[in-house]
Amino acid sequence: MACCWNSRCSVSYLFFVARHPWRQPCGPSQCDVKIRSRRFLGVSLSGPRARMLASLALSALLAAMISMPAQAELQKLRIGTGDWAPYIDQERPDGGALGRLVSAVFADVGYAVEYIFHPWDRNVLMLQQGQLNAIMPYSCTASRLSYGICSDPVVRGEIVLFYRRDHAFDWASVDDLLNYRIGTTLGYSYGPAFDAAMQAGRLNVEQSGKEDTSFRLLELGRIDLHPQDRAVGYAILRRLFPRDGGNIVHHPRQLNTEPLRLLFRKDDAESSELLQQFNVSLRRFAERGDLQRLQQALNTGNADEWRPSAPAQTALD
Repeated sequence: MACCWNSRCSVSYLFFVARHPWRQPCGPSQCDVKIRSRRFLGVSLSGPRARMLASLALSALLAAMISMPAQAELQKLRIGTGDWAPYIDQERPDGGALGRLVSAVFADVGYAVEYIFHPWDRNVLMLQQGQLNAIMPYSCTASRLSYGICSDPVVRGEIVLFYRRDHAFDWASVDDLLNYRIGTTLGYSYGPAFDAAMQAGRLNVEQSGKEDTSFRLLELGRIDLHPQDRAVGYAILRRLFPRDGGNIVHHPRQLNTEPLRLLFRKDDAESSELLQQFNVSLRRFAERGDLQRLQQALNTGNADEWRPSAPAQTALD
């Protein structure tokens, strides 16, 4: 019998037997288990027939191991959003505080999230065209219900009016705002009363595509007021004016407060199923206190440090 292999270990011996069932290894064995004992899964390997059986068993075992994935790959979802720190932050790999939460909620039910950053109006159009699985964060207004279905509340937004600290300002109702120059952002809702007055042309509004524009105009004195989510407003001010936050403060009276949600496509079976899965998973996170802790972090300016109670897989575009 030809000498062809020098045994190094018991595992190597088994691989040799599997590939060459009719051949004997040669040379002194260095295995932990002596070659002369030659047993595999309790079967003696001393004869050709026994070694053939061991070869077949090992081959089947190896095939089963190769066919088993180490971890099931999560199905990817495309969610449209906008740069709206501290809720959603395009500069952060995890997408910001709300991005971390939504990614974890979807990962809990087998999905990975890819965030697509576009202007708010474009997100709506892409959702309607079926290019996105969902958009966020949006309030659930009557106009949006014409094309979308809303998730359960994720966090609560608080819209306030920002103004220059060197200009005295007070208000009690939308009627008190008629004589002010107000900077707004395209695609935003500021609450039923403000939206109705704006659509009726009662307010002196200057619209722009980015929140930064309105705050810069406000700092320059070219507008008088800018309605904005309180947490978002101060995050923008810290970024635009890192030394002192600018000469801008907010009025304590709320212009509007309402939940922020995910918006899925209406009259679409897949979207309805995703909505149900998201809501069920979101409730589990709520029961663990994640939503309450996130809201507190947003209100206190500590959203960057907040983490959900479960890991997530996230991709940014």
